[in-house]
Amino acid sequence: MKIKLHWKNKVRWATCATLMVGAAAFSGNALALPTFARQTGWSCATCHTSYPQLTPMGRMFKLLGYTTNNVQRQQKLEAKFGKSTALLLMRLSQFSVFAQASYANVAGGQEAFNGAGVSNPPGNQNDIQFPQQVSLFYAGEITPHIGAFMHLTYSGRGGFAMDDSDFRWAHPWSFGPDQLLITGVEVNNTPTEPDIYNTVPDWYAPFSSSKYSAIRQIPTTFIEGAHGAGYPLVGVGTYEAYIFGPNKTNWIYFEADGYTNADGIGTPADSGGAFGYANDGRMQGVAPYVRLAYQRDWGSWNWEVGTYGMWSHLYDSPNTKGGPVDRFDDYDLDSQLQWLDTAENSNVTLHADWIHEDQNFGPGNAISSTTTGKLNSLNINGAYWFHDHYGVSGGYLDTWGSANSDLWGTRYSANGSPDTNGEWIEASYLPWWNTRFSLRYTLYNKFRGLTNGVVGPEKASAYNTLELLTWISF
Repeated sequence: MKIKLHWKNKVRWATCATLMVGAAAFSGNALALPTFARQTGWSCATCHTSYPQLTPMGRMFKLLGYTTNNVQRQQKLEAKFGKSTALLLMRLSQFSVFAQASYANVAGGQEAFNGAGVSNPPGNQNDIQFPQQVSLFYAGEITPHIGAFMHLTYSGRGGFAMDDSDFRWAHPWSFGPDQLLITGVEVNNTPTEPDIYNTVPDWYAPFSSSKYSAIRQIPTTFIEGAHGAGYPLVGVGTYEAYIFGPNKTNWIYFEADGYTNADGIGTPADSGGAFGYANDGRMQGVAPYVRLAYQRDWGSWNWEVGTYGMWSHLYDSPNTKGGPVDRFDDYDLDSQLQWLDTAENSNVTLHADWIHEDQNFGPGNAISSTTTGKLNSLNINGAYWFHDHYGVSGGYLDTWGSANSDLWGTRYSANGSPDTNGEWIEASYLPWWNTRFSLRYTLYNKFRGLTNGVVGPEKASAYNTLELLTWISF
């Protein structure tokens, strides 16, 4: 039996799901890059449950600007005995390569996506991308207080592009054994990239997908689609983390940034980004982004609850800095619960994230058939990893909002509905920490207004997707 929820009930459910993760917490007491492992001398498991999910140590490493290293003691000895030079540089490579390949099988075949931004021969159901993506990273310490996470990606078209990246200055301030304040200034190109939790769009599950997966065609809020390679932005901001209490068990994280265009026109649809926003052009002025989160640690558990928001104004025309202006206001509620068994190298992580977007389209706009609209995105997921080698994860995705035939198109439903929901499950194997194989199946109950209660190929199940994903980093 299927239960249809009114949008207000979905809002209540989204809120309850987030609070349930938090309630579970109170019932008890950066990419895993070889660059970072070489710099720190730590195992990848020190900072990650699995790529890209962070442990508390991984969050601290990121807050400190990627500058923690294993040569500080040697530097102090050289300084003490007069053997140091005026400039001490890292003696290890700061570069890493990250390569991905994928296989996708869409139940209804790739012709189901005709007109949806996917170029593939009609009738082609099985698609192999080798490579799907090759990324070059320069990551780690630059000076004792400045670090970088620079991400260049080659996707097979147009050469390399700057993917999600940031440069940051960080400084810790100690106020006794139970109080630590970390302040930082960062420059980045992706809203939510600087965040330290996996409940934000740049870092939440499912963490990767084939270009030919149906998940790439789900309408997204602007903040979800405005990633580094999808919409060219630059942001400047500050963050603070106040860690206090016995054994520093309480964390308060705050971040504030301002974003504007980096180099002109965005192409989000081409890279699988903010579906529907491809016709928008430059950002008008500066879009503020604010993030606030609280984390509580106890024993092997840690729990986070937070909120963030972004308010964006975009010119309607991709070629003109003027004319109609469209506004996208995004608001979020999110939570994360994590259990770490360091003795057995096993862990569990649960996430819940709900984003609500208010849309206002300027008079004379060319992308929308309505003057206002709303879009909601709910992402609930969890993962279990056993002995750092075997993982199972899964989740529920739900997108719902105002019908808009111009913005979302009418390929999937007569009224241009964005409404999509479904479940996914994934099994993963890590033979080594720098290599991963995953098999994922995604099942859709509704796909952009299309349900399974119809006869013929035009139904949600036509977009069910089987994916085989693999990556290696070195």
